[in-house]
Amino acid sequence: MGFHGRNGYFGFGPYRLNPAARVLLRDDDLLAIGSRAFDILVALVQNHGRVLSQAELMAFAWPGLNVEASNIRVQMTHLRREIGCGENGNRYIVSVAGRGYSFVAPVKWEDTAELERTVYTHLNHSGSVAMATAFPPRLSHPVGREENVSKLSQMVAERRFVTIVGTGGVGKTTLAILVAHALPAFEHAYFVDLGTIDSEAAVLGAVASALGIPLSEANTTDDIVGHLSSQRTLVVLDNCEHVIDAVTDIVGSLLRHSANAHILATSREAFRLPGEGVYLLRPLAVPPHAGRLTLAKALLWPAIQLFVDRAIDSGYLEPMGTEEVATIATICRRLDGNPLAIELVASRMGSYGLERVAELLDNQLALRWRGNRHASARHQTAEAMMDWSYALLSEPDQQVFRRLSVFAGEFSVDAAIAILEDDGHGHADIIESIGNLVDKSLLSPHPGTGPAHFMLTGIARTYAAYKLLATGERALIEERRSLYQPQAPRQRRGSMAASSHNGRAIQLQA
Repeated sequence: MGFHGRNGYFGFGPYRLNPAARVLLRDDDLLAIGSRAFDILVALVQNHGRVLSQAELMAFAWPGLNVEASNIRVQMTHLRREIGCGENGNRYIVSVAGRGYSFVAPVKWEDTAELERTVYTHLNHSGSVAMATAFPPRLSHPVGREENVSKLSQMVAERRFVTIVGTGGVGKTTLAILVAHALPAFEHAYFVDLGTIDSEAAVLGAVASALGIPLSEANTTDDIVGHLSSQRTLVVLDNCEHVIDAVTDIVGSLLRHSANAHILATSREAFRLPGEGVYLLRPLAVPPHAGRLTLAKALLWPAIQLFVDRAIDSGYLEPMGTEEVATIATICRRLDGNPLAIELVASRMGSYGLERVAELLDNQLALRWRGNRHASARHQTAEAMMDWSYALLSEPDQQVFRRLSVFAGEFSVDAAIAILEDDGHGHADIIESIGNLVDKSLLSPHPGTGPAHFMLTGIARTYAAYKLLATGERALIEERRSLYQPQAPRQRRGSMAASSHNGRAIQLQA
């Protein structure tokens, strides 16, 4: 079957594919599968029932370019996963040994007017939950987050208040939107983006506006409670960390006075309110150092999947053998599996190539590589992402954060105290700052037993190192680091170092 022109779409199973508008819908959900995968799907669906060779698919998706066959295999793996090939017995794309690939599901052609109405309805109401007009549409499941969506959906359905906590760029907002669309139990859902709010005084007005409550100088939390009291409602409060005190007041009032409102918040730190359920969103899984990786084995790891997808989207056409895969795995580990950081770095593969990208990871240029033009300002570069978190720190915490960048790997509390303790930072101050940095998702406790160890990883360490260089402190702190000699475990100054932090005691063996 050839292309039917601009005024129609192909339907197969629950999917509708409009090649001209470059739209793929699953039921009423708009899917984003990447440009190369989309082109390959169009070629297969337009020629359903016919076997297309790898050369034909390459000519369709990479016209005029000489592309390695491995790129087709990678894109096909991604495409099959996104459209659910093999799930519940569904067969869409099959491999024909020695010949190529064929689209085997029944395909029908429909007029495009109904598709346009469906997209409009989806953007304004979305499926089973009556969404507020400004609620973001569900695009697709991000790589490696299926289990997160399932577990968090259950958590939100069962609890009144849940906070997704994680470092910048880890995907908190995307996960919150996916969960909101996945929950049929709520009659209404509202999305409140607080990322553009620059003062705590403006938070109440932003919430009222998102809920459709007429704005006035007299807006109070009682107005919001009254608006949400009649129906089972989900309110998503996104990007709360910089106005967390004001949001805490609103959330506390809603929980006390409204029995039907559930709240899902995203923040780089927890609220620590009674009844809050904290969902810690971890980075994407990366392969360990041990063992040799083939491309097929590497693509089982979500961080590698994402990197390869974005690299191919960027125009990277080189073959990926064992050595290339090992380098990609190293890059993903150095980026700590952070999805935004991986996307920003992989998007430069077409321009710079693999070896040059790996070389520039610790260069300030990598911090300033731009990503999605439509993303919020704080997510357009790694530097902007880190600037947002850094600005929320107190001056003492900023200084500790910068200085900890001299540790290439994990470090003990003893080591941190040895290189940081001076006239400006005492023993207890350093411990408190370490606790603050952990709470704000900038410092990671290292797993294991024994005395506590911590790590600055990925983009955070690169950013902190450049901040340290800019202050002129790096030579002094590196000298202290080189002179530090760890001692055998012992009790320091009594037995345990204790410091009060956010109303709870931190006890760390020195």
